[in-house]
Amino acid sequence: MKKLFLIILAAMGCLEQTKSQCPQNAQAFESTYAQCPLGCGVVLQGWPEGVIVNIYGGFPISLITSVQMPGVYGGSGVSNAFVCVPCDIPLIFASVIPGASNGCVIIPLFTTPLKLNDFSLKVTDRTNCIVKWTTYNESAGITYTVQRSRNSGDFKDIAILTGKGNSINSYQFIDNIIDPGTYYFRIKITEITGNITYSEIAMTKNQSNLGVSIYPNPAENDFKITIPNQFLPATIIIYNLQGKAINTTTMYQPTLSINKRFAKGIYAIRITGNNHASITQSLLIK
Repeated sequence: MKKLFLIILAAMGCLEQTKSQCPQNAQAFESTYAQCPLGCGVVLQGWPEGVIVNIYGGFPISLITSVQMPGVYGGSGVSNAFVCVPCDIPLIFASVIPGASNGCVIIPLFTTPLKLNDFSLKVTDRTNCIVKWTTYNESAGITYTVQRSRNSGDFKDIAILTGKGNSINSYQFIDNIIDPGTYYFRIKITEITGNITYSEIAMTKNQSNLGVSIYPNPAENDFKITIPNQFLPATIIIYNLQGKAINTTTMYQPTLSINKRFAKGIYAIRITGNNHASITQSLLIK
């Protein structure tokens, strides 16, 4: 008889209270979100992937809404999710157990807009650009997408960073820029609700000199061009003041001697390394 009674209780869900109704490290936050029809929502952070999380509130306590966490049920990972809720019902806890009597306490948050400051760019080693930024008032589930453009209009995604979820955070991404020129960067901010905003646009110029040296300059007739080994073979084109190419040479050695007689005047020498980076320097023949 006792065994039968326990089976009936289990079927009624009465024994569910003995289970852990708040998974370890799981959290739930309520905040206002303009994109929700009723203006409020709940952010669920660190819940087991694939489970259905139930939101409870009101008096008496009842089920308000449910949402399934991204991922595969029974997997070993955790995930974040967002669900809209009414603003006029006090929320109490979230749980993966149907008909639960307790769970993860839903913490109300005062919404403060995310601030992204100290957005900066720095070109290093001639081909790398370090993208840095700092955030304040960061909420759970935010992702940052680093975007790059050559014309300040057509941006492409080059990296996605997951937000740390703390009040103040610093981020950094190193972009390997191969070609010289002007680049524009911005940060795309995606909240767990799907709301998207953008940072200001920052610009940098990658003006690699390839370590090129032309000497003597001014020169009377003969002169030499040197370039580091890692950029060989390199193409050398000499232009006159009219922009006409008057001499083209391929460098296979770090030093190239030019012994051809040129008329007096100013010339432009364009050197293009094997990484496709180019530099143009002027030469005076006296």
